[in-house]
Amino acid sequence: MKKVSNRGKLNNQIHAEMRRIALRRHPYCVCCGKSETVLQGGHLIPKKSSTATRYDLMNVFTQCRDCNFKHQYNQSIFTDWFIKEYGLREYQYLVEKSRVVKPIKITELRNILEVYKEL
Repeated sequence: MKKVSNRGKLNNQIHAEMRRIALRRHPYCVCCGKSETVLQGGHLIPKKSSTATRYDLMNVFTQCRDCNFKHQYNQSIFTDWFIKEYGLREYQYLVEKSRVVKPIKITELRNILEVYKEL
């Protein structure tokens, strides 16, 4: 069994809280509308692409497994939904933010988790 580091545990906890918050905002897949399936917290800008947007709630929305998987290969459906819902300016802001290289300290992760638990 693989041992998970403290940082890994915090990441998992933060992403679970982000999923909970996303589900409360949209209790259905924002891309296809499904609600009777397992829903995930899908990142508009992929987690691996940017530490600056990885924990940003404006970057995480509810998606079904299928749409979240498709998003990896075709971002247009999710991106188009986001722009229609929140506007081009907000999308451009996230894209610009994602270009910032920002290492995140473990204390910052703990703070993020505490804030998200309260939401």
